[in-house]
Amino acid sequence: MNQYEIIYRHQDMPPDYRGCKHMWARDEKQALSHLLKSKPDEHGNGVLKKGGANVIIETISRIS
Repeated sequence: MNQYEIIYRHQDMPPDYRGCKHMWARDEKQALSHLLKSKPDEHGNGVLKKGGANVIIETISRIS
């Protein structure tokens, strides 16, 4: 299991806002599936499980 840091921004927040979520998962795809309802599109746009629209900026693997 690896720890992933997912950096995103909400579309209804100011443009300089950045959110960060740390997740334990087998791979990047599984880490994103814990956060999003479905796979993000080619631009990184997705919908959170709680209903908010966001853009995935970066996914960083923290191998442990």
